[in-house]
Amino acid sequence: MNKTSFCVANWKMNKDFNESIFYLEKLKKIDLSENKSNIIICPSYLDLHELVKYKEKIKGIDFGAQNVFSEPKGSFTGEISVSMLESIGCKWVILGHSERRVVLGETDLDIAKKMKLVYESKLNPILCIGESLLEKEQKETSVVLKRQINTAFNSIDFKKNKNILIAYEPVWAIGTGVAASVADITNNIKIIKNIINNIDTKDCNIYLLYGGSVDGNNASNIFSINEVDGFLIGTASLSIESFYKIYRQI
Repeated sequence: MNKTSFCVANWKMNKDFNESIFYLEKLKKIDLSENKSNIIICPSYLDLHELVKYKEKIKGIDFGAQNVFSEPKGSFTGEISVSMLESIGCKWVILGHSERRVVLGETDLDIAKKMKLVYESKLNPILCIGESLLEKEQKETSVVLKRQINTAFNSIDFKKNKNILIAYEPVWAIGTGVAASVADITNNIKIIKNIINNIDTKDCNIYLLYGGSVDGNNASNIFSINEVDGFLIGTASLSIESFYKIYRQI
């Protein structure tokens, strides 16, 4: 399809340095010219600095962090700031992943603070949103998505032209091997689109991704949905073969 698209690999807490280099060396040997989709690799903090150098070796690839702290600097042991990511050439950062919301207790307000910092920086955000299984069963999906998006965007004064990715990841589909149905994704992406249309984002380019058990068997059908501009891929991105199989379907 002739539209701007993104194929984002979220490696989570996987791959040591040698495994990361091995992966990129294999990726370097693949002809990516048949597809114009933007590849973004999000490795661990430890490897990010060295891996960013591969932007010069592999055309059409970029790198992102899996998280960033909600303050610009200070006495926050173990955290990473926006300026630190900028200084090593990182271009993207994942915000609000459900694993951080659920496992690490991040709130909508925490994520909103991060969004504001990232928007005002040289980085571009990949904002994750999505409902839990209970929220889905109670038919609260639209309420949850509206709250998550509006809170994340509420503190931003849209004066900068910025690329913003919003990844719809139903929590009940992440890592389960069961992706949302095409009908559910289509309906919920439309809900997200309507929410965004009611926010004056001025000249920002907003792209909608799907994440949650994406693989080589369902990627094509999901990408055929008009408003889906690509994928945020977890487990299937850990193997270069499975990641490339998805990439070829975009």
